[in-house]
Amino acid sequence: MKNMIEEIELYHSRSLYSENTKSIYKRRLDEFLDYLAKETGSLTEDVHLERIYERVNIRGETICFMRLDIELIEKYFMTHLDKSYNWFYFSRLALKSFFIYLSRKYDFPILIDEMNFNINDYKEPPSKKGKYVPTRHDLLKFLQSLIKLSPNLERDLLFFILLMSTGSRPSEVINSKVHDIDLISETIYRKKTKKKTSKYIILREGFGHVLERYIKKFDLKNDDYLINKNGRKMQFNELQEIFENYLKGANLPFSTLHKLRHSFATIMKESGAEYLLIKQLLGHKKIDSTKTYIEPNYIRNLGMEVQVNKEVYTHLRKLQPIKNRKKDIL
Repeated sequence: MKNMIEEIELYHSRSLYSENTKSIYKRRLDEFLDYLAKETGSLTEDVHLERIYERVNIRGETICFMRLDIELIEKYFMTHLDKSYNWFYFSRLALKSFFIYLSRKYDFPILIDEMNFNINDYKEPPSKKGKYVPTRHDLLKFLQSLIKLSPNLERDLLFFILLMSTGSRPSEVINSKVHDIDLISETIYRKKTKKKTSKYIILREGFGHVLERYIKKFDLKNDDYLINKNGRKMQFNELQEIFENYLKGANLPFSTLHKLRHSFATIMKESGAEYLLIKQLLGHKKIDSTKTYIEPNYIRNLGMEVQVNKEVYTHLRKLQPIKNRKKDIL
């Protein structure tokens, strides 16, 4: 068996999973590798699954090495109890898949099958998960958390503000490339959406200028993904995990990226927009679908005014360096 970093690379290159799944599994395995390096006091390139433990005699001489065992894997999960169920779920899947690969190649034990740690014990009830729709004030707190915690501030701000201000599906923003953007008309064209139809994402007034500066600053080419990490398109689960991290930093409940569409629709309705307009922006075929996005939250938020929001919006309105800005055309 080669060292772990080489085995991960071989496993990744030979995997038949989708690119999205391969990317998630690779991140989870790299995290486990980093953990083993810290536990063994080794460099990551020196971690070898057959040599995790060293047995020495009374003179301090090495007698033999022992392989990774289930005890250390369970300790790994126990030291990450602050993580989301999503993290537990994909970490377990990634490790099991990797051990199956090693078992076929080297007869290495599939250790995950021996694990007593039950990830379902750390899963929130389905009735509570994913139903929370952030309010205006929550979104402001979320952005403050993002600004404080983000290691890639401009990219993360761009992604989440696009979701909040356009009501787009996360996949529509994730899959957008530079050549899809019309900076003059301030739109992003999606040739194929979840509903198998084309769609124009209508940007907020002046946002074309924001995108223009972003593209120039990061030297993005026409075929580059707008939201990327070192040139690689970011995956939905990766961005959902980032979202959860910033929610936690703001002391807000768990939610999903998709719920930002509900927030957008609710805020539009609170601001006086008609259902028909909101339906068009969301890309819904039926107005009843639009109403289910709004009505439970609209009742909750009706009449709510938050002074700090007003102050932020007033400040933003003063930042108008662009002359001859067009009005929204809908």
